[in-house]
Amino acid sequence: MQLTEHLATSVENLYSGSPWIDVTFEEHLPRINARQAIQVIKESNCIWQIVNHIIYWHQRVQRYLYNEPPEQDGDLPDFYLPENHGEENWQATLHRLQHSFEQMAATIRKFPEDKLFETVPGTKQVAIYYLQGIAEHDAYHLGQIVLLHKYA
Repeated sequence: MQLTEHLATSVENLYSGSPWIDVTFEEHLPRINARQAIQVIKESNCIWQIVNHIIYWHQRVQRYLYNEPPEQDGDLPDFYLPENHGEENWQATLHRLQHSFEQMAATIRKFPEDKLFETVPGTKQVAIYYLQGIAEHDAYHLGQIVLLHKYA
């Protein structure tokens, strides 16, 4: 198995498969409604902000890999919380997250194996740094979401 395939599968598993951490976004997010998604515990970000943060970084890493400007007109800011906290908008955000995971996995699969240890243009890091990092980042925030929902 190629490393890109392994990393893409790891990202997919965090969303809806069988990751080694034994929890997935698909398992936990449907249990959370819009009201719960905006709850803040002490000074934490809310679940909705974390979900948008994940989408933000998927998009940013894809742009790094495609040598595009990481921020573009019309982008939502990092940790974005919309003014409309309705259930329909929350469901739309969850749909965007699913699409984001699909796009991220596809981007990883298409990335040339022979360029994994080359510096990504416009950055100081090699590609594997971002590709492995996105899976670690997603797992970290999945843990936050599970805990925030549990203690909210």
